[in-house]
Amino acid sequence: MRSMWKIYKAFAVAAFSLLLLDLAVVVFFGLYRPQVKPADAIVVLGAAINTPALYNRSLHGLKLYEEGDAKVMVLSGGRISDKDISEAGYMRKVIEGNATGPVPLILEEDSHSTYENLKNTKAKIGSDKSLIIVSDEYHLARAVIMAKRNGFGPVYWSSPKATYYKNSELAFYYLRELVAMLAYIPKFIMG
Repeated sequence: MRSMWKIYKAFAVAAFSLLLLDLAVVVFFGLYRPQVKPADAIVVLGAAINTPALYNRSLHGLKLYEEGDAKVMVLSGGRISDKDISEAGYMRKVIEGNATGPVPLILEEDSHSTYENLKNTKAKIGSDKSLIIVSDEYHLARAVIMAKRNGFGPVYWSSPKATYYKNSELAFYYLRELVAMLAYIPKFIMG
């Protein structure tokens, strides 16, 4: 009986430690802003269409492009349903409606997850490229790790200020991201 208790205790300590590490990584990437240097491409990751998240990600990517941080933008996100346009198509509309001039865009419209976003982006532009990942702050850790895992480098990241979320919504998305990071452990390890 004591040996079973030790096993349970060891498991609980390991699980708690993993959660703390997970939290630290997500919060670090969300709060830390490396100096963004010019890169080969700006990759804007999708979210549900017609949401403040996708709209603001698109505008933030456009801002980086217009500041000269890359020569091309990759808009990555597929369709939620056959009735909708793709997330990438929505981002293109936002960018074209707000750009001061023509913007070279590569649309990646087949992905439905962060894993697929970076895998399909790699197929479109190659893996030997430097990237600036644009997403919401809570999502950056998983996106940057997947970009590195797909062979991109160096990888910079940036996000719009999350003023379009209520604090309760932002807390929910951070908690959801903690679970997503744990679910991605096999992808982080095996690619």
